Amino acid sequence: MRGAKRLKPRNNVGVALLALVIIVPLVFLGFTKTIPFKPQYEIKAAFESSNNLKKGSPVRIAGVEVGKVTKVEPASKGSDAVMVTMTVGKSGRPIHEDARAKIRPRIFLEGNFFVDLEPGTPGTGEIADNGTIPINQTAVPVQFDQLLTSLQSDTREDLKTLLDEYGNALDK
Repeated sequence: MRGAKRLKPRNNVGVALLALVIIVPLVFLGFTKTIPFKPQYEIKAAFESSNNLKKGSPVRIAGVEVGKVTKVEPASKGSDAVMVTMTVGKSGRPIHEDARAKIRPRIFLEGNFFVDLEPGTPGTGEIADNGTIPINQTAVPVQFDQLLTSLQSDTREDLKTLLDEYGNALDK
């Protein structure tokens, strides 16, 4: 045993730093699910109302998820209008200046919504990074309570009369 070398104890500080260098990026990627330093293409869209659209809601083109909603904020004080900020991945580009955006429900009566983008025509230019789709090129879904309030009592009575008379006509 005279010729055997004795192993030196490892430096605990060095091992701890090496573990931190490996673990911190993995935890970051696990929680954020985004790749840092990757360029993001962001666009904004002005809507009449948010319809409970939330941060993290998907952005889809033709049913394919191409991005996420990153921010929903009021367009102006005292107004229902909102400005929705979205990131769009490489698979969703290009988004043209005549693009249209609609807030749509994921599942009927569920309450979760997504942004449905129509990218526009290639003849127009591409929306610049942080560009905005104007409110006249956006749409929101009609809510059930809005449908009911459009039928006031006199309209409901006229509709009842119409349906009764139509039923009578079909019976004869």
